[in-house]
This record gives sequence, structure tokens and C-alpha cells, in this order.
Amino acid sequence: MENEMIYNVDIADFKVMSDKLEYLDENVMVSQTIEGLPKEHRRGANMVRIKFFMIVNCIKGSMKIEINGTTYHLQEKGVLFVLPTMVLSNVELSSDYEIRFIGFATNFLHNVLRKDRGTEKVIYNVYKNPIFHIDTNEDLSLVHYYSTIVMKKIKETSNRYRKEILHCLFSAMFCEMMNELLSRVDEVGEVPDRFFRRAGYVFKNFIDEVSKDGGVNRSVAYFADLLCYSPKYVSSVVKQVSGRTALDWINEYAIQQIKIQLKHSDKSIKEIADMFNFSNQSFFGKYVKKHLGVSPARYRHMSEE
Repeated sequence: MENEMIYNVDIADFKVMSDKLEYLDENVMVSQTIEGLPKEHRRGANMVRIKFFMIVNCIKGSMKIEINGTTYHLQEKGVLFVLPTMVLSNVELSSDYEIRFIGFATNFLHNVLRKDRGTEKVIYNVYKNPIFHIDTNEDLSLVHYYSTIVMKKIKETSNRYRKEILHCLFSAMFCEMMNELLSRVDEVGEVPDRFFRRAGYVFKNFIDEVSKDGGVNRSVAYFADLLCYSPKYVSSVVKQVSGRTALDWINEYAIQQIKIQLKHSDKSIKEIADMFNFSNQSFFGKYVKKHLGVSPARYRHMSEE
């Protein structure tokens, strides 16, 4: 499978199947299945890069899905969060599955979310562990409350303020979920607000550039130059905001893309090494072994077993 067979999918791409969805506008979509992606994105490939924020609530049964090369199992009473730029593949649903899938356009969420330390902390934790388990009756009742009222309003097609009401409900639901996620992560260290506003902006732009690069460039200096800052400043900001080094983020994203190619591409090891701008296959092999613990050939073989 060629690299270009990883397709970008945005909310607008679902217009072709709007009659199969519970709700769709330019900012939000609601469905009770993740099957049936637009056909032009499924032809000859099973990998898509999501360009919006996705929440999948597993009401019954189970789902197995591969995200950025890692397999996750979503069980009943579980919620899966998928961030923009994540690559999804190999979706398997149990025969008795029942889910609710909500997608939010990034522009919509930018107008909803408060840009503070908590938001960055939640995004970092979702990136590392995208599955959230509902383990209390209170959590479950909150999810059911919003799901019930949202589905009720969706059916009120004659309500002239239906879209506005739904957007308010979606905003409230998303903020409630963010608050719950924040309560489950470690307390954020104190950072001066003035610094954080600037740091949050730099961190977001850094992550955007790293994800767009696709793992081809793997130095802090490269991305610092793109952002017109010094490598030392970018390293300091990224560490302060996320608790991880800039190089950790760069290497993690690069390895995710390399894993996808090793598992799903028909390219040779040398061709993949060239694709990721390694000077030779030996350096590529050492890089992969350092981060995955095995050689590229061994990882590919393990993925085929």
C-alpha cells in the first residue's frame, strides 16, 4: 500500500452520506456507526487521517481500532477520543455493537474551548491514552443525559432554532467531558498566565508543524527555524507546556508514521528509509531499533504474524 493511500477525512466528506447520519452541519456530525466512510476514501485503502475531533461512545458490544499504529479495544461504557491528525485503520466491531459517534470541526472547538493549561494537559493525556472508561453511575448518567437530550433535539426538525440549540448542547457536553478528563489527570504545575498564553501558542504551532511534516525531519532546530524561534526557546516552551521534550514529540510522531509504513506499505525497507529522509538504511535501522526495540524487518515480520 502506498503512502498516498492514507486519506484525509473531514466532516465535509460525510455530506455524500448525510441521509445515513443522525445529524450533520458544517461544524458537527452525529452517527450511530463509524462504518460507511465516504466510498472515495475507502477505495483501495483502510487508513484515514482524521481532520476533526471525534468522540465514540460504546453503548454496547466492543470495537477494536488501530490509532497511529497502536491497537486499542473499546468496551461497553467506554469513550474513545480521536484527535485531529491521528491515523485510523483496521476497525473491527463486535456483532452486537452499539455506538454513538460525534465529530466536531476544529474551528467549532476553538470557539468553545478555553485556551489554558488544562486544555493542553488534557490533549497531551488523550494523545497518550485515547480511551476513557465510565466507571461511576454519576459519569454514566451525565453521558446519558446529554445523549438523550441531543437525540431528542435532533428529531425536532421543525424547530427553527434547532441548529443553534444543538450547538449550545454540543458545546456544553464537550466542556463537561473536558472537565471530567481534567479531573483525572495530574495537577498542572503553576505557570504564569502571560507566559502560558505565549507558550500555548508556540506549542500548538510546533505540534501542527510536526504532524504536517510526517516524520521526515527529526531535529528541534528544523522546527524552531520554521517557527522563527531559537531551538532552546522551543525546547523550553514545549517542556513547560507538555511535560515532555520537543525531541520526544518529534520522535514519537516519526515512529508512528514509520510503523504505519512498515505494517501497511509494500515499499522495501530501503524505500521507507529514503521516504523518511535517512541518509542510509543502516541509520534507519538503528533509529527504529532504538525506539521500537527491534529492527525494521523484524517489526514488519511481527506485524504480519
